[in-house]
Amino acid sequence: MNEIIITIIILGLVIAVILSGRKRRLDNAESHMMTKLAERENWAKESVMSYTEIQEIRSNLIASVEEKFTDSQEDATRLKEIINDWADLKIESYQERRLWVRRPDQTES
Repeated sequence: MNEIIITIIILGLVIAVILSGRKRRLDNAESHMMTKLAERENWAKESVMSYTEIQEIRSNLIASVEEKFTDSQEDATRLKEIINDWADLKIESYQERRLWVRRPDQTES
């Protein structure tokens, strides 16, 4: 009788360990999947523009700033700097995104 009880207890412990390990793996897989989905959504929301589109937007914005801020040159200069910085960042991200296509042999350091 004692042997049966000990066997049942051992089997119960083994089943509990297996189920808890399975639950942990499922939770890890689910969190990994949610991370990948969020990353995919962020990529989908990001506006991807070509170099020429960025240059067109830059020139249009600078022309608008020059037109609207005729009386305040200091503000116009600041806005132009901001626009140029934005355009430079967009161009840099555009080039980095396509870097792996041009140089597949180089990896990130």
